[in-house]
Amino acid sequence: MEIRELVSKDPKHVDLETRKAFWRIVRQIKKSPHPQPGDIALASEIRNILFRARRGKTYPLWPCVGVFFLIGLIPVTWYLQLLSIPLNPFSMLSWTDSNWWLFLRRAGSLMAATFFFYPLGRLFAGYWAGIRIDGMSGGMYHEPTLKIDYQTFLSVSPSKRKWFFFFAGAWTIITSLSLGTVGWFLAADVSGFITAAFLAISEGLAILSNTTSNIGGEMAHYNREKKIERAWKKNRMQENIGPECR
Repeated sequence: MEIRELVSKDPKHVDLETRKAFWRIVRQIKKSPHPQPGDIALASEIRNILFRARRGKTYPLWPCVGVFFLIGLIPVTWYLQLLSIPLNPFSMLSWTDSNWWLFLRRAGSLMAATFFFYPLGRLFAGYWAGIRIDGMSGGMYHEPTLKIDYQTFLSVSPSKRKWFFFFAGAWTIITSLSLGTVGWFLAADVSGFITAAFLAISEGLAILSNTTSNIGGEMAHYNREKKIERAWKKNRMQENIGPECR
């Protein structure tokens, strides 16, 4: 309650120690095999106060997702139009400047489509994991993202939280690969496969590095939840050991 009172007084100027204390409590809730509903509700309330103070307003989910989807169709249409211009992928070593410019425009259109279709990844992952999505808000770097309902997020198992972030991150690869497959069948285009490979390498490196820094995106969250899952399993195992065996 003390943290809640401190946060509620002036959420935009909460000191670092209070923030650290709060997130330590959140980690304890995540690691607990049987978190108390009251603790989850209180932690969610505090997190929402901090979130609003730092990220601003959360906008309605479906109108925002719909707008992003429709905008995403623009680069998809552009990509399909660019496929009408011949480009032989098997003679890449002899491409002219205009060939490379065409390739970059195709890849750019795919990256733009991936950006605008990105929210669908969190939406589908949340539906699978049982994590509600509140709406669209600003991300850590003010980029648009889908805001997680923290109460349902803390209520699901660590495994589901982990795979939620993994799928949300992998969705960018899936999107690029899917559009690239269409491009391959229509015009033997490889730009979709190359952008998918680039995304896969960058996200794979984030996983292999075990980074939990925000720069790692969804895979940094995946790494964090993976560590928490290990602690959760250890705590559950200790619970299952009888007092006489301790």
